[in-house]
Amino acid sequence: MCGQDIDILEVLEDYGRRVTKQIEDFIERKGDEEYLSKLLGPPRYRYEPVSITKTVLEPFWDLMDRGGKRWRPVLTLLVYECLGGNVEEILPLTIIPEVIHNGTLVVDDVEDEGDFRRGKPCIHKIYGVDVAINMGNTMYFLPLLILREISIDREKRLRILEEYVKTMVELSMGQAMDIAWHRGLVKEITEEQYMQMTLFKTGALARFSTKIATIMANAPKHIEEAFSRFSESLAVAFQIQDDILNIIGEESKYGKEIGGDIKEGKRTLLVVRAVRRLPKEKAERLEYILNQRTSDRKLIEEAISLIKETDAVEYSRKLCVNLVRDAWVELDKVVEDSHAKKKLKALADFLITREF
Repeated sequence: MCGQDIDILEVLEDYGRRVTKQIEDFIERKGDEEYLSKLLGPPRYRYEPVSITKTVLEPFWDLMDRGGKRWRPVLTLLVYECLGGNVEEILPLTIIPEVIHNGTLVVDDVEDEGDFRRGKPCIHKIYGVDVAINMGNTMYFLPLLILREISIDREKRLRILEEYVKTMVELSMGQAMDIAWHRGLVKEITEEQYMQMTLFKTGALARFSTKIATIMANAPKHIEEAFSRFSESLAVAFQIQDDILNIIGEESKYGKEIGGDIKEGKRTLLVVRAVRRLPKEKAERLEYILNQRTSDRKLIEEAISLIKETDAVEYSRKLCVNLVRDAWVELDKVVEDSHAKKKLKALADFLITREF
C-alpha cells in the first residue's frame, strides 16, 4: 500500500491550519484579565495581563507564526481517522503535542546557544534568555488545561496524563544525553546509544501524539503498540533526515544554518558513523572541531568535508528508509486499509524524503 496518490503537503496545510485555529482559540495572542480568569480561574487579588502578553503570548506566537510542519498533531488526527474516528472529535487535544513541541524548541535553542529557528533569530535572541526559558517551560504545561474543556471520561484523562508524564521524562533524558555529548562529557557514542537518545528526544512526543488518538479511539492493545512503534520509528527517521539536511541541505529550503550541528558540537548519526569510518587521525580531527563548538565557517566546512569522506550520509539515508519501512510492515498487518491509512503512509514518506 502506498501514499503516492495523496498530496501530503495539502493534507499538512489543511490539517495544520485546523490545529493552529484550535491553538489560537485556547492560547490567545493578547491576554486581558478576562482571558486569564477564563484560563486560570478568578484571581485572589488581581491579574496583571501586560506581562503575560509580553513575555509568554507574544514570543509564543512569534514562533508559531513562522510556520512549522505541524506533523505531530496531524499524526494524531490521521491515526484517529485510521481507527474510524471523526477528526472533529479529537481536534482540541491536538494542541497538546504541538504546543509542547514548540516549547521544547525554545528551550533547546537556549541550551544549544542556537542563532536561528524557522528562518529567523531564535526566541531568546529577540526576547532574552529569561523570557525564552519561562515561555518554553510554560508551554510544557499550559496545553494540558484543555483536558478541562472537553468531554472525556476519567479513565481516558488519567491515561493521557500518565503518557504525558512518561513523555516529558523521556524528553528530558534525551536532552540530557544530547547535552552531555556535545559538551564532550562522553568519549565514545555508539549508534545504538544515538538511536536511544533520539527515540527519547524526538520519538517520545510522536508516540504521545499517537497515544492520544489510540486512547480516545479505545484501540486494542496490539494496535496501540503498533502505532506507538511506528510513530517512534518515524520520528527517529525524521530526526536523522534533519541531521542529513544540516550537512547537505540547501539553507534557503532548510530554514536553519547549514552546519549548525557542527557549530553546536552535536553528535549526530552522521558524526557517529563518520568517526567509526575515518582513519584515526581524521576521526580525532573531527572530534576536535566538534568540541570547539566553533562559529568559524572554515572549520565547519572542514568537519562537513570529513563526514562526506565516509558513507555517513548514504548510510543514514538507508537507515531512515529501513526504519520506517519495517515499522510500516508491522502496522500494515493490523490496521485496515482506508484513505486515512494512505494519508498516513504519504506522511511517513514525506518526512523521510523532505528537503526542509
